[in-house]
Amino acid sequence: MNYTKEELGFILYNNRSVKGVVNNFLSDDINPFKIINIERKFNKSKSLYVSDSRMVEVNLSEIDTECDDVIVNKEDLESLTNLFIKNKGKFSENEYNYLIGRGCDVIIEKYDLLGLSNIKDYKNLETIGATCHPTLKKILVDGIKNGGIIIPLFENGVLVNCAIRKIAIENTDKKSLKYSLACPDIPVWGLDNINEGDEVWLTEGVFDMMAIQTNGEKCVSCSSAMWSGVQLYKVLKKKPSKINIFSDSDEVGLRTSAILKDFFMKSFIDCEIYISKSKLDASDHFFQMEDGWDNVDKINVTKDLIGDTIDNSFDFINHLKNRKY
Repeated sequence: MNYTKEELGFILYNNRSVKGVVNNFLSDDINPFKIINIERKFNKSKSLYVSDSRMVEVNLSEIDTECDDVIVNKEDLESLTNLFIKNKGKFSENEYNYLIGRGCDVIIEKYDLLGLSNIKDYKNLETIGATCHPTLKKILVDGIKNGGIIIPLFENGVLVNCAIRKIAIENTDKKSLKYSLACPDIPVWGLDNINEGDEVWLTEGVFDMMAIQTNGEKCVSCSSAMWSGVQLYKVLKKKPSKINIFSDSDEVGLRTSAILKDFFMKSFIDCEIYISKSKLDASDHFFQMEDGWDNVDKINVTKDLIGDTIDNSFDFINHLKNRKY
């Protein structure tokens, strides 16, 4: 077997490996001792809401543990900068209709969005994380045919990451990944617009971040259900005066928000949690429903609200195979 259990777990959740991708995007100016301290504190916050005994079940016969890893470096992504710039604002009919349906067509130009259909070369698709990791080929398809929305992250005019939202494939035996990233766990969307001492909003999804920014607030996103130690380190470096979390209103979102609030409060940063009164997340609230701040509620997330126990056995392969779009 070419991968340890820990490596397989990370690939299943992130479609990338630490050795093949994440380590290649770590910058030299990150203080490893501060990261360790942050992760230790964050794990204590997690332990309040997530059981340490929870096991993720993986049937090894359903994944390829002998395949080669995907290797991507910063330079590989940087080399696609001009391709992304050339194609920003270009979409297939399917992709454009998806944006209209979510009420997101108004942000295309501001955030340099482009359609996945513009990327033809398979190696480039692999570089940006549009293809599924070789370990997952038995249970997932790449899901490129129907296209998707690419949300690029530029720093100093250079492509440093991108998030991809695939568009569902109907009538197929295999699913594709709904979201994927060129590099997980490292970059933070929206960080360049944050000054030291700002009040900052946090969201899961990048579309949620865009919705809040469009409605007048400074906001950052990790483009994931859970923040990493490196991403939290980058937020803390900005020394925010306050953190407001716009939470997804489902159990996973609320649980994650409760963990984050506990972490920030223990880091001596005032923190509050907010949800939409009627929709799942900030994107649906502001873009799709065209609703305003009057219908956003501050809430206190307790264990009674999200449930004190979690199923300690979770079949992740089955989750990937049957995940709804």
